[in-house]
This record gives sequence, structure tokens and C-alpha cells, in this order.
Amino acid sequence: MVIIRQHLVNPAVAIKVTAGHKNMRKKVCIHETDNTKTGSGADNHARLQANGNSRQASWHWSVDDKEAIQSFTHDYQCWAAGSTQGNNEGIHVEICVNMDGDYVRSVQNTAALVAKILKDEKLTINDVVQHNYYSGKNCPNKLRSASASIPWGSFLQMVKANMQHTESNNIVEREDDIMKFTSSTTKEAVRDFIKQSVDKGKIVKSWLDKFDQGTMTTGDFEGLKIIISQR
Repeated sequence: MVIIRQHLVNPAVAIKVTAGHKNMRKKVCIHETDNTKTGSGADNHARLQANGNSRQASWHWSVDDKEAIQSFTHDYQCWAAGSTQGNNEGIHVEICVNMDGDYVRSVQNTAALVAKILKDEKLTINDVVQHNYYSGKNCPNKLRSASASIPWGSFLQMVKANMQHTESNNIVEREDDIMKFTSSTTKEAVRDFIKQSVDKGKIVKSWLDKFDQGTMTTGDFEGLKIIISQR
């Protein structure tokens, strides 16, 4: 069973790393992060995108052995394929390969997620492609390997099996930990703290926008406090 949730990138950040709401949503494109560092799971990659990726790159979903996190809604044209066609029509899913994760479980979770995406977008198993399909890059590296623990063909069979379930018993949808306040005084104090940090140039204004839009999570805020304290 895979938990799926959203940690959507602020529009002010999204405009810098996507082509906007232009995606034709014809394919689901599978990638692997190639990031084996300890702790580099789905949450880590989702926060990388939310905080403003230093590279001009973006993708819709990050999946590890615990959860699948959506960074962009499917109508966003993300920059992940290495080709114009792939960016124009792909829903891009990154499988995490961090050394402290369970890769097989990550692939299983990805299969469940992809089945859901195919159903939601009214696509078929023939619309699931590798990153290699668009750019020629050896990606997803592990799934493409001749010695893969789960080869590409087996992955597609897993997706098919998930599509045949009459109920979404392999998916648990969860709201992210959006900040909530029981006191207006506390909320105003937190906003003032963020605004002062913006005014001092310690963080970018998109963080204040995120707070005002009600999309800042408690995890965002904890990370933000660390960033502010180090500057």
C-alpha cells in the first residue's frame, strides 16, 4: 500500500522551472533519480523542488519505499524529458534509489501510482514509457539493466495488475501537514517572523506568499527556520 500526498510547488517558483499549464498529458514517463545518497527519498526530492531547484528541471512525482509525493499538477509542462516532445506531453515520475531505501518497494509503489494516473488520465499501459524513449538517456537505469531485480517488462505487468483492482486498495491519499493555527495572534507572529526574514534578504518573498496562500507545511516552516538561522 502506498501513501500519496501533495507538496505542490509555489507558482512563483514553478514559473521558473516549467513551461506553465500546457501539458498534453499523453504519456507517463518513468525516471530514476540516480541519487543514492542516504536520506534522498521522495520527501527530500519534493522539498528540493518546493524550495526552488537550482537546476532548470522539474517533475511531477517523486516515489520511494514509503510514499509518492506530487510536486506539480499534471497540467504543468515540466522539464524532465530532455526533449521538447517529452516535456510537452509527459507526466514525469521519479523513482528514488537512495541507498537507505528499499528499491523493490519503491518500484512497487510506483506501479500502484502509475496505475492510478493511467485511470485518472484515461490512458493505457501502452502510454507508459521510459525516459530513454524521449532522450536516449539510460534512464530508468536500474529498470533497464539486464540484471535488474525488477526488469521493465515486469514493472509493466505490476502496473497492469494494479489497474485490474476494482478498488483503490493499494493507494492511501493523505493531505500534507499544512500549517494550522488555533490563535490569530500566533498566526500573525509567525507571518511577521517570515516577513522580517524576507525584508532582511534572508529568504525569498515566495515563502511569504506560500504562507499567505495557506500552502506552507509544518515541515516547510521547520526547514525555513534552519535556513534563516544559518544566514
